[in-house]
Amino acid sequence: MMNMIITILKREIKECMIDKRRFVFLFGAAVAYLIVFGILYMPNVVKNVPCIVFDEEQSHTSRSLIECFDDSDSFGIVGYAHSAEEMNEALREKKAYVAVQIPRDFSKQIKTGRSSSVLLIANGSNIILTNITSSAVQNITADFSNRMAVQRTALATGSDEQKLSNYIAPVTCNFRVMNNTTQGYTFFFLIGLAMVAFQQGILFCVGAAMTFEYEHGGFPFPRWLVMAVKAVYYWILSMVSYGLVIVLSHVLWGIPVKASVTDLFGLGAAFCFAAIGFCMLAASFCRTEMQFIRMIIMYPVPAFIFSGYTWPGFSMPSFLQSVAALFPLSYLSDTARNLFLWGHSPTFVHSLVMLCFIGAGCMLAAYVVYGRGMKRYIHP
Repeated sequence: MMNMIITILKREIKECMIDKRRFVFLFGAAVAYLIVFGILYMPNVVKNVPCIVFDEEQSHTSRSLIECFDDSDSFGIVGYAHSAEEMNEALREKKAYVAVQIPRDFSKQIKTGRSSSVLLIANGSNIILTNITSSAVQNITADFSNRMAVQRTALATGSDEQKLSNYIAPVTCNFRVMNNTTQGYTFFFLIGLAMVAFQQGILFCVGAAMTFEYEHGGFPFPRWLVMAVKAVYYWILSMVSYGLVIVLSHVLWGIPVKASVTDLFGLGAAFCFAAIGFCMLAASFCRTEMQFIRMIIMYPVPAFIFSGYTWPGFSMPSFLQSVAALFPLSYLSDTARNLFLWGHSPTFVHSLVMLCFIGAGCMLAAYVVYGRGMKRYIHP
C-alpha cells in the first residue's frame, strides 16, 4: 500500500513539474489578484471626485457653499459652468463625474425664510461614486444649512450663535464605524477578490490533474487510492497557497489579521477540502482538460455574486439563497473577511460544517462518476 501511495505521489509531483501551469494556477492567481487589486485600491477611499459647479446666482452665499464643496475631501472642483448645457456636456464627456447646480434665487430664498434646494447630478452608472457623492453632499448641505440658520437668527435677534446652534440643531449624530474605520475599499474588496482567485487556482489545478487520467489511459491502481493521493497532495499545496495569501494580505496591504491562526487555517483547511471535492466532481464529467475549463469558467462570477460578499445573502430571494448554499465560496469569503477584520465570525462553525459536508459529498459522488468514466473511456 505504501509503495502504491509513493508511486502515485511521485507521478503527481512529476506531472506538476512538467505542467507548471498547475503551480501557476495554485500560487499565482491569488497573489496576482492581491498585487493588482491592492495597487488599484491603494488610495483605500475614493477622494476628489471630479466635480463641475454651475452657480446661477453668483452671490456671497452661493460662493460660501461652493467653498464647502471645495474644502471637502470627497469633491475636487474641476471647473465652473456658465450654462446648464455646458454643465451637462461636461458630464457627458466625463470631464466631471458630478455636477452641483445652485439656483438663481438661492440666497433670496434663505433670507425670506424659505428652503432653497441645491441640485446634485451624478452619473449613476458607477454606484460607488454615486453613493459617496450623495452622502457627502447631504452632509455638506446639512452643515451649511444649520450654519446659515444660526447666523441669520443671531443677526436678527442679537443672540449668541453657540446657544442658537443648540436650539436649532438640538440632536446630532456621531457616526462610528467598527473594523473598517476609513470605509476603505482595500479592506472591503481585496480579501474577497483574493479568495476568488485562490479558489480558481484550486479548480484549474485539480481539474488538470483529474482529467489527466482520462487523457492518458488511466493508472493501474485503485481509483479511490489515486483520488485520495491527489486530494491530499493538492490539499497540502492549497494550504501553503492559502497561508501565502494571508501573509501577503497583511504584509503588503496592511489588512489586519485579528482572528487566531487556528480559526483562519481551520476555515482554510475546510474550504480547500470542499473546493477540491467540488472540482473533482466537476472534472469527473469532463473527458479532457479543455472541456473542464469550458465548463468551470462559468462558475466564478455566479459563485462570487451569490457568496454574499458584496450583496448580503439575506437580501437575496430564497431560491437564490438555496443555490448559493451549494457553492463552497459562500462559506469562505464573507467569513474570512470577518475573521480578518473583526476577529471572529458568527457563521464560523456553520461554515466549517457546511464546507466539510460539501467536500465529503462531492468526493463520494466524484468517486462514483469518476469510476464510471474511467470504465467508459479507458476500458470500453
